Amino acid sequence: MVEHSPTITSAEISMLWSTYIGDTMSICVLKHFLQTCEDQDVIPIIKLALSYSLEHVAQISDLFTEEGIPLPNGFGEQDVNLQAKKLFSDVTYMRYLHHMGRTGLNSYSLAKSVSARKDVRNLFKQFSNQTEKLYDRNVELMQEKGVFIRAPYITYPDKVEYVTEKKFLGGLVGHRRPLLGIEIAHLGVNIEVANVAKTMLLGFSQVAQSKKISDYFKEGYDLGKKMVEDFMIKLKEDDNSYPSTWDSTITNSTDPPFSDKLMLFHTNAQSAIGIGDFGLAIAASLRKDLTVNYEGYILRVGTYAVEGAKLLIDHGWFEKPPQSIDRESLRNQNK
Repeated sequence: MVEHSPTITSAEISMLWSTYIGDTMSICVLKHFLQTCEDQDVIPIIKLALSYSLEHVAQISDLFTEEGIPLPNGFGEQDVNLQAKKLFSDVTYMRYLHHMGRTGLNSYSLAKSVSARKDVRNLFKQFSNQTEKLYDRNVELMQEKGVFIRAPYITYPDKVEYVTEKKFLGGLVGHRRPLLGIEIAHLGVNIEVANVAKTMLLGFSQVAQSKKISDYFKEGYDLGKKMVEDFMIKLKEDDNSYPSTWDSTITNSTDPPFSDKLMLFHTNAQSAIGIGDFGLAIAASLRKDLTVNYEGYILRVGTYAVEGAKLLIDHGWFEKPPQSIDRESLRNQNK
């Protein structure tokens, strides 16, 4: 038996906890995708993704049970309606898996980097390897079907140059230098991610049972639409290529495939992913106007996410993540 430390660290608990909840949500989403998918080439990809999520939930359940850690409730059969009509296109299924696969690769790498126990590190390594396999298979299928959205292209550099003027960093007004390749890449990724979010939010707004929650999804759709427009302008200003529009086909179904709880949690998770992407873009962008743009959207998406969290709390759907002991509260109990 492999020896390991007697307790799981706070970082490990948090990463495992969020992975468990995320995979219980994915199981619900993927079951609906599988039930309604018409493209026989896409079905095996969905089945593979579903098998990985089911495996992750089982493995984390075993680990938490062994450690005496209560399992989060997450999501279950009550959160998915397998009799619901198709809401999104098969192309949307592939693009959704592409987006979530990229997110998984990033999060599992982070989770392993903050984990100490060998068994936990191995677990996240396994999750990362599985996600990489799924991501590659899905990308290859999207390329075969001609629906993979490539990042914008730039002309190959023909020589090595050094920056000699501080105006390279640019200003908020006036003439700005052409975009760097890495800046173009981040704009492209954020456009694509916003398009994924837009499609999901528009579909969610169509089937949500609560008028207030439906309006919240529509608000998120409008925010995503504005985001795409602003980022596209940055690319067009320099006559750069930009990601093509994608098939965001949504059927006329008003039959909810998912519970309002699941769709609201999903939206908050997407907001968190978006904020993280903006942070990465800021770190890679040297033009001041881009930094200001991303900072503005971090604030706007963050405010939107807070409103979503309030809705979750109002409905009693917000599961409290693992946290440290409230020492002040304990001290007050004896007074």
